[in-house]
Amino acid sequence: MSNAELLALWLALAAGRLRLRLPANDGLRRLSRPLLTTADADAENLDPQVLARVIEAGAEQLYAELEGNPTASPLARMAAAAQLSAFDLELLALAALPCLEEDAAVAVAALTGGERRLRMGQALKLILVETGDPFTVRRVLRQSPLWRLGLLRGTGATVALESRLEPTATLLAGLDGAAAPELEEGWSSRRLPIARAANASAQRWRQAQQLLELAARGTVHLVGSADAIETVLALAAGEAGALLIEAPPGEAAARPPWAEAWLAAVATGQLVALRSEATALPGPPMGLRGAAGRLPLLLAPANAHLSGGDGALSRLELGGSDPLELAAAWRQALQLEQAEADELAGRTWLSPAEVPALAAGLADGQSGGQGSVSGRQRIEAALDRLRQQVPPRAAGLAHRRVPQVRWQELVLAADTTGELEELVRRVEQRVTVQVRWGLGGGERGNGVVGLLHGASGTGKTLAADAIATRLRLPLLSVDLSLVVSKYIGETEKNLSQVFDAAEGFAALLFFDEADALFGKRTGVQDAHDRYANIEVNYLLQRLEAFEGLALLSTNMLQGMDEAFLRRFDQLVAFRRPGIAERRSIWQLHLPRDQLSGDVDAVELARLFDLSGGEIRNAALTAAYGAAAANQPINRERLWEAVRREYAKSGTPMPDPDLLLSITPNQP
Repeated sequence: MSNAELLALWLALAAGRLRLRLPANDGLRRLSRPLLTTADADAENLDPQVLARVIEAGAEQLYAELEGNPTASPLARMAAAAQLSAFDLELLALAALPCLEEDAAVAVAALTGGERRLRMGQALKLILVETGDPFTVRRVLRQSPLWRLGLLRGTGATVALESRLEPTATLLAGLDGAAAPELEEGWSSRRLPIARAANASAQRWRQAQQLLELAARGTVHLVGSADAIETVLALAAGEAGALLIEAPPGEAAARPPWAEAWLAAVATGQLVALRSEATALPGPPMGLRGAAGRLPLLLAPANAHLSGGDGALSRLELGGSDPLELAAAWRQALQLEQAEADELAGRTWLSPAEVPALAAGLADGQSGGQGSVSGRQRIEAALDRLRQQVPPRAAGLAHRRVPQVRWQELVLAADTTGELEELVRRVEQRVTVQVRWGLGGGERGNGVVGLLHGASGTGKTLAADAIATRLRLPLLSVDLSLVVSKYIGETEKNLSQVFDAAEGFAALLFFDEADALFGKRTGVQDAHDRYANIEVNYLLQRLEAFEGLALLSTNMLQGMDEAFLRRFDQLVAFRRPGIAERRSIWQLHLPRDQLSGDVDAVELARLFDLSGGEIRNAALTAAYGAAAANQPINRERLWEAVRREYAKSGTPMPDPDLLLSITPNQP
C-alpha cells in the first residue's frame, strides 16, 4: 500500500466516525469511501451498524499494514517510533482530518455548532461511543505519547475534555515525508544541501563517522564553525539529507522543540539538528529517549550546557573551516592552480559555500572574463574584495584598519628584510606545508606568529602595516587599555574575542608594546600575582591554538616571558639604521620639489644618528615650518628639527659644523 493509500484509509476512519453522527453529509461520504472494500456496498446509504462494522474492518486493515511495514511510509514510521496504540491513531486522525480536508472542517463545524476543530470530549464520544470510566480515560490520556512526542499541541498531563485537538505543523508536514518550515515558538527549519560534501576532506569524513557513532547513543553537542558543522552534518546524513532547526532571531534562550525535532527526524528519515545561541538550555524530555529513532543533535556555543530533562549528551569538537575544502572551492571558482588555491585559502575567511558568489562578482567586474587575467591577479582581486567586506567584529577592543604602507617603503637592514620575507612566505605557503604536506604542529594551531623587537622608532609598526598590505589582509591593532581589565577573568574573555575575530576574518592581529601583556611570570606573593600569571598562561595556550597571523612588537625583549619565545615562528630584530638606510629614509620623507639647494640627504645621514621614526618626525617638523613661511625646506630648518628630536630623547645634538670639519661629506 502506498503512502497516499495508507493516509486515505487512516483519514477515512476518522471521516467514518464523523459520518455516524452526520450520515447525510456529502463531504464525509466522499472522505470515508476508502473504507468500502466490497462492490455491493451502498456508499450513499449505509446503515449505522453496517458502517460501524466497515470502520472496524478498515481499522484492522490499517493496523495490519502499519505493523507489517513499519518503515514503508511516514505514518508507519511515526506510529512505530512513538508506539501509537489503536486509540492514539484514531484520536490523531480525528485531530488531523479537519486540518487536511475542508469538507471535514465544515462537517466538524456543523457537529460542534461552529468550531472547525474537535474538542477532546467530543472526540472521545466518537471513538468510545459510550464514555468509559472517567478515571481510566484520564489515565489513558496522560500516558498517550501524542502530546509528549510532539504530535499534538499541549500537554497530555493537563489535557481536559474541553481542550481542542490541534496537530502540530511538524505532524501535518511529516505525513507527507516533509519538514515544516515553521515550528512552535518561532523556530524554523531548512534542509542542508548535499552538495556541501563534494569537496570534503578526509578529516571531515572521519568526523561524520564519529558523529553517527555518538548519535546512536543519544544527543550530541557539536562544536565548531558554522561551515564545519554544516559540512559534517551533510556527510553524516548522506542521500537522506540533514535538517537544521534554528532558534528565532534575537531569542537565543527560546526553549528547543525537542519533541518536534525528533518527530521530523522520524517522519523524514533525515538527520536533524537544533541550533541555538543560548548557553543554558533545557534538555530533551525524559520520555523522548525511550522512544525509538535518533535524538536531535544540538548546535550551541562551546560553553553551553543542558539542564533538566534527560541532559546526558556527548560532545564532538569539529574545529574551524577545513583549509583544503576552502582551497578546492577557490580552485574551482577562480580556475586556479593548486598552489594558488592553497595560498588563497590560507588568507580568506569565507566558507566554501560562500566562495562561488564572491567569485561570480569578481568575474562580472573583470572585462574580458577570468581567462584574460592571471591567477595571481585573480587572487589579489579576491583578497581586495574580502578586505573591504570584513566586518569589525572586535570593535571596542581592537582598531581595524586597511593599511596602505607599501612594501617598498620599508627601509631596513638586509637581514631584517630577509626575516620579514620569511614571515610572508610562511603565511603564503601555510596551507600547502602545514595542512597538505602534514607538517603542522600536531596539537598546535596552523597559525603564524612573529615577534618584532628593537628600539623605538626602528620600524616595527611600519613593518606590520607593510606585511598586511603585501598580504592584502586587514589589520586588527589591539587596544591594550580596553583589553586589560581589573576584574578577574575579564582580560582573558576580551583576549578571546580579539583572537576569534582575527581567526574568523583572516586579519593580521597586531600587539604593539606586547611586553605589557606577554611579560614574565613571577613568583606568587599575593592574589594579584596569581591572576596575572593566569593571564599569561591563557595567552600561551591561545597562541598555541591560533590559526591566523599575529605579530607582536616590543622595545624590551628581555621583559618577555621565555615560554613565549619558543612559540614564535620568527623573531625579527630591528636595529637602528646605518648611514645607507638613514639616507634612504631621508630621501623617502623629503619632498624633492620642495627642497632648497643646501639640503643633502647624504649629509643628513652621516651627521645625525637617528632612527627611522625620528627622521620622519624631523622631516615633518621642517616641512610644517617651511609651509607656514611659504618657503622651501632648507638645511637650517632641518637641523633645528633634528635638534628637537635629540631633545626628546634627552641626548645632546652633535655639532654639525664640527662633524663636517672632521669628516667632510662625501657622496
